[in-house]
Amino acid sequence: MKILYLITKADNGGAQTHLIQLANYFCQNNDVYVVVGCKGPMLEQLDARIKVTIVENLIGPINVKQDILATKKITRLINKIRPDVIHLHSSKAGTIGRLAYKLSKGKKSLVVFTAHSWSFTDGIAPLKKYLYLLIEKMMFKVTNRVICVSEFDKQLAIKYNFNPRKLVTIHNGIKDPFKFTSLSHEKGDAHQFVMIARFAYPKLQMNIINALNLLKNMTDKHFHFTLIGDGINLNECKELAQSVEVTQEVSFLGNVINAQKELPHYDTFVLVSKHEGLPISIIEAMSYGLPIIASDVGGISELVDNNGKILKDNEPHTIALALKQQLENDDYIKQSDRSREKYLEHFTETKMLKEVEMVYNAYSRK
Repeated sequence: MKILYLITKADNGGAQTHLIQLANYFCQNNDVYVVVGCKGPMLEQLDARIKVTIVENLIGPINVKQDILATKKITRLINKIRPDVIHLHSSKAGTIGRLAYKLSKGKKSLVVFTAHSWSFTDGIAPLKKYLYLLIEKMMFKVTNRVICVSEFDKQLAIKYNFNPRKLVTIHNGIKDPFKFTSLSHEKGDAHQFVMIARFAYPKLQMNIINALNLLKNMTDKHFHFTLIGDGINLNECKELAQSVEVTQEVSFLGNVINAQKELPHYDTFVLVSKHEGLPISIIEAMSYGLPIIASDVGGISELVDNNGKILKDNEPHTIALALKQQLENDDYIKQSDRSREKYLEHFTETKMLKEVEMVYNAYSRK
């Protein structure tokens, strides 16, 4: 079977991690191709058997000239490869890829789109939301199957009258980091909070920094917050930390390759964001047994219940209160165990891969 994956960016992100998992698994017994708009760390993590094509015209923002060129190039590629499966990730690659397939003259392919978070999800500006919804509705007609990474995203699509028979929920999953080792509950003197995310919309690291300014006057417990990642807002966040005088309470590590491997050094994982699909970063933290504090957006409530706390809003005061409660939490070990158990039951890589494989095989049997 020939499988063609398309994604816009090759940086460190949840959608990219997911694609790496799929491509590296399916290339063991299939011919796998990856089309991406630029070079980046994702490419270094792909199996050597995977054939990669960079289409530089495939960019994130809407650009009519570049979008037309990208569509033409990908159409030619589809005609050349004649894939059995075209699996699209990210809204832009999803749109360009489906347009290219519609214009191609090759064999009939199974067209799959994974919605890592709908472009018309809650929190998007009304005009953009309407435009993105219109585009997704048109592209849905060219799609055989839409994989929603959370039940939240599936129900959102149904709310906007997408055909539920084309929709399937497959939660993200990751490899078990403790398959051959044991989980430790050891903690240091200072409670270590961590957030791993890009410093860019929709993430809200600035709200965390303002929350730390409040927290240091709310508790006498020792704590430290580490922010891992880079992005356009990083320098502004560093300046804010100096301005509100929390440089002793927060560290900025920048981009860290395989950042999830640093998680055993921390006690609680935090993710504050305006919107999400089903964050792989949270699943990674759960696999290491970290309790979670996170925004109530997207499918996060499917990940967090008795293993942490869902924020009622993203205001600094709300975040500070949640961090304070965690510092004073006597139930930490039970929370940690529940995170780990929830991961093992619902969010393993093996479970996710087998469910995607069922989608592919259902087509191949037709």
